Amino acid sequence: MKLTMNAEKLKDMVSRSVKGVGNNKLIPITTLMAIEVKDNKLTLITTDATNYLYIIEDKVIADDFYVVVDANTFSKLISKMTCENITLEVRTDVYMLQVKGNGNYKIELPLDEDGQPIKYPDPYSNLTEVQDAGTINRSTIQVILETIKPSLATTLENPCYTGYYMGDCVVATDSYKIASMNVKLLEEAKLISPELLDLLAVMNTEKIKVDIIDNDVVYSTPDCIICGKFMEGIEEFAIDAIVELLNSEFDSFCSVPKNTLLQLLDRLALFVGPYDKNAVFLTFTPNGLQVSSKAANGVEIIDYVASDNFTDFTCAIDIQMFVQEIKAIQSDVIEIYYGDENAIKMKDGNITIIVALLEDDDME
Repeated sequence: MKLTMNAEKLKDMVSRSVKGVGNNKLIPITTLMAIEVKDNKLTLITTDATNYLYIIEDKVIADDFYVVVDANTFSKLISKMTCENITLEVRTDVYMLQVKGNGNYKIELPLDEDGQPIKYPDPYSNLTEVQDAGTINRSTIQVILETIKPSLATTLENPCYTGYYMGDCVVATDSYKIASMNVKLLEEAKLISPELLDLLAVMNTEKIKVDIIDNDVVYSTPDCIICGKFMEGIEEFAIDAIVELLNSEFDSFCSVPKNTLLQLLDRLALFVGPYDKNAVFLTFTPNGLQVSSKAANGVEIIDYVASDNFTDFTCAIDIQMFVQEIKAIQSDVIEIYYGDENAIKMKDGNITIIVALLEDDDME
């Protein structure tokens, strides 16, 4: 079995395919990559044991071809090739994949418990009677990854909050901050794992087709298929209470330049001491937003771009959390809603972010 193709095309396919490698040493299949040519269609398959990524190139001139290789070794070798074409040849007599490019390389093939070459799982081929769930835009996914992802929980006290809620809106929260995008991507609310959503960034086409069958979901474009599963625990996601918080009214509003605020916080971070619990103070004054360190040895004021229903208000906020959410906002101007003793709200078009304020016992 032999396959020859343009080196740059193969490099691109392999670099995308390797994004699906879970690389969990306890689950060997997550360290491997399947390479298959069938009916002149080349497919690379990788997995994290839950989600499967298929990278596809149609109209390949080659006989049927199949091999499973170590993803790390193969991808690194292909990425370093500088030749015009690369030839892959399976040596079944010695269980080797021979790679010819700038030179001649032999990669040992992994074997199963019977000493035979491994056959890779292919869940997509086993899915039947999928339900057409419409399409989503890749650009929407990119905005979610940039603005909503920073609010995901990263610990497992409440596992449901490690995933994205997708229903009438897209929501992520770790209980200290909430980010929401007012867009409906699925008719029936589901939880999407961060690993699955990250994979969608591999797709090159703007329109992504969505198909659902029970707890399985398939995202597809002409050159890429992602076969994954929805997360369990959506009934534990307190979406009604979260939406109520997102829709809550605040007494006052102001807006400030994003980059100016980030630069200020970068300077002020030098004066946040090890016993300050990351706290800085926001004081909304008639002349602008004042930001100061706990010890008041760093103080700056930013002029408002706009202000409405001004109220004297001071609150404490975690500087790292605040910076993280400011960076997530794409607009050049940060809209801040304040006056509530528990949180501030920031908005950017159809994006809403809520950040919890520090309480008095947090400051002790």
